[in-house]
Amino acid sequence: MAMAKPELWSSPVVQTLFARSPPAPLSPKDIWRQDLIAQINQLSVNLNIRAVLHLLNDDFNGCHELVQTQEGDPYSDHLHAIAHRREPDYENSKYWIARFSHEHLIEIYSPGGTITQAKQEMTKFVNAVSVEASGNGVADHEKRQWEEMTRLARILIDSE
Repeated sequence: MAMAKPELWSSPVVQTLFARSPPAPLSPKDIWRQDLIAQINQLSVNLNIRAVLHLLNDDFNGCHELVQTQEGDPYSDHLHAIAHRREPDYENSKYWIARFSHEHLIEIYSPGGTITQAKQEMTKFVNAVSVEASGNGVADHEKRQWEEMTRLARILIDSE
């Protein structure tokens, strides 16, 4: 049986990930908290929620293994695009951006805009990160990336 939303929001793993500070690096070298991997895997929630939680924990393999099993699901493909951007595999990230669409893209990337504009913003962000993976703009990119990932996580958890 799946966890109820309030129970999921109050779970230690979700609380720990959302309280993370500073935001996750653009392309981390290691998983943030090894101890969270098993906790995420044991959650009784849908695959995309587990995948986004792995992403918030800098566990690309954990995320990638899950989303790969649901290729064609727009939220899995969205997570796939983010995971590849963070690896960093920028061209593969753009490949996945071109392959999916869902109703929440606008609120994540282009409030008040269109799906097309949202996807353009995603691609622009991949390009910006690829150009400035180190230097003065990194902190802003990390903040934007954290907002992107936590917004997507909220959407997935709230739709559980």
